[in-house]
Amino acid sequence: MRVLSALTMAALIIVLAAPAIAGETTAASEDAVTTDTPSEPVLLFIQGKLKTGGEATYGKYIKGTGPLMAEYGVTVDAVGAGVAGDHTTDAWPVNAILRFRDLATAEAFLADPRYLEIKEKYRDEAYEELHLSFVQTRTPKVRTPKVVAEEAFVDFKAGLATGEWGPFLARLSEDFTFHFPLGQYQGLNEGKDKAAEFFAFVSEVYADGLFIDEVLGVTADGTRVVFEFKDHGLMFGKPYANVVAISLDVCGEKICGYREYFGLVGPPPGEGDGS
Repeated sequence: MRVLSALTMAALIIVLAAPAIAGETTAASEDAVTTDTPSEPVLLFIQGKLKTGGEATYGKYIKGTGPLMAEYGVTVDAVGAGVAGDHTTDAWPVNAILRFRDLATAEAFLADPRYLEIKEKYRDEAYEELHLSFVQTRTPKVRTPKVVAEEAFVDFKAGLATGEWGPFLARLSEDFTFHFPLGQYQGLNEGKDKAAEFFAFVSEVYADGLFIDEVLGVTADGTRVVFEFKDHGLMFGKPYANVVAISLDVCGEKICGYREYFGLVGPPPGEGDGS
């Protein structure tokens, strides 16, 4: 299998010098581009093989399109010869990935009479075989432990205020464990059933709701996320206020661990030693 000649590689470097402006597109062919989400970037994947002796003609194509690409803000994400491996199905001598800023830019570039003239004169004459495909890019939705924990904290806050713990409990893993600093749940507790029992008890202690006034900080360290906050309510009917830290352990999309720490700032707790 042939690889790109020094002349071809030198020509490709000209393209790489184009300004780095992001781009996008989707489609099944170079000259007909369609997409349902034109606002997302589009990449053009190019794979092919030049005719014998076609390097010089291909070089003229690359050189000719360079200024036009710069004008349209088309950039090159990658270029090089294919590398065969145990897990590959194809290794083409010519490979490149072009990026378009948006669908309108891609359509305008590919329909530009100047591009079509260069394409017909040089590109079509240089290739023995050519495969083109557009790929619609997507911005990945990163689900970090902090994001998962923050979503769970919203349901935790609602549970404290309303006594409705179902949404929060649904976020717990089957092997969920929790630590509490005092009272009948002091120490390590295991299982979702035990958790449901505990949070129901919390709502008995604060029958009128426990309300978070201010989140003082959120700290993430790996899969552990700590929330510090001030809360207030009526504890067995008596005024209560606290500064609390809870730590949530995240396992994938579930909360698998909970620890609570607090320092009392209101009247001493009454019966029940609540949260």
